[in-house]
Amino acid sequence: MAYLFGENYTKSDLLQRVGDISQICGVRIIELEGGRSQGVKIARFWTGGGLEFDVNISRGMGIGAFRYKGTPFAWMSGTGDVAPCFYEPRGGGFDRSYAGGLMHNSGLRQVGAPCEDEGEELGLHGRVSNLPADNVLADGYWDKDDYIIFVSGKLREVSALGENLILSRKITSHIGSREICIEDTVENIGPISSPHMMLYHTNFGFPLIDKGTRLVIPSKKVFDVTGENLVPESVYGIYKGVSLEADSQIYFHDTIAKDGLSGYVIVNDKLGLGVHVTYDKKNLPELINWVNLETGRNVVEVGPSNCKCYGRKSEREAGTLQYLEAGEIREYKMCFKVLDGKNDLEKAEEERRVHGSA
Repeated sequence: MAYLFGENYTKSDLLQRVGDISQICGVRIIELEGGRSQGVKIARFWTGGGLEFDVNISRGMGIGAFRYKGTPFAWMSGTGDVAPCFYEPRGGGFDRSYAGGLMHNSGLRQVGAPCEDEGEELGLHGRVSNLPADNVLADGYWDKDDYIIFVSGKLREVSALGENLILSRKITSHIGSREICIEDTVENIGPISSPHMMLYHTNFGFPLIDKGTRLVIPSKKVFDVTGENLVPESVYGIYKGVSLEADSQIYFHDTIAKDGLSGYVIVNDKLGLGVHVTYDKKNLPELINWVNLETGRNVVEVGPSNCKCYGRKSEREAGTLQYLEAGEIREYKMCFKVLDGKNDLEKAEEERRVHGSA
């Protein structure tokens, strides 16, 4: 049953009141025009519960703009949405077409700093977030009195004589909802094993990120970028607001999980809004937290991953580089839930602090 506009409605109730359910809830593929955005395809969602968000089909099926009742949650960079033909794979060229957005991936074979590994030149954060999706389907369907909306597609990182990895993704929400879920599988369909690195960048910005905003993570220990010095919550978890003198910081969290799930909460008491992110920790044991409160930036990124962010060469030298064997499949899941009001915020924060999971 759909909860909309302060009341519960069955499928029959709603279809008696509208000519088409898209009046309330739906997903539609649109194509952008102009400049470097020309030809970019977006799956645009609206749930009827105040949530609207975009999935960039042309760029890794990442989630771009994310708004609740008109309030933006996601950090967006100055590049805007850029067509994949402008991607610069070498060195730090990634940043010249990096639009930000609520979530994008690094991987599938490289995460973090540019490097050369076993004779292969690897750019910043790998290729997957710059790949256009194949086999895309954006649709909706009734499940009894619930209307489900989704987009699915496949991203292939492949070389004629090398790797052959496929990321299959489905992003789902439903009528009246404030929540979205991402379900991924990565399969090695090639004949030989392949390095596999995966990072889920989740990026939050103004007005959610502002003076006094708090990040709540169930962490046993938190280290600075050196991996040697412990960092208290007062440093990584409470934000002082933008500043010209602010430095970019990276923190590594050793998180707690319950029933295999971990996550985090971002709370803005002034707005009365927040977000609760949960993920399956089994295949994402690391959590990388990047904070840049420099004037004109103002972004907080929290990234569940299966690696650090120093590049594939570093992972290999540390003996921590993961592989996908021929035919092997790795599964990932992540959900985002908008928190609205004091009760929502307090409940989510208490769950994270006490239990470590939703």
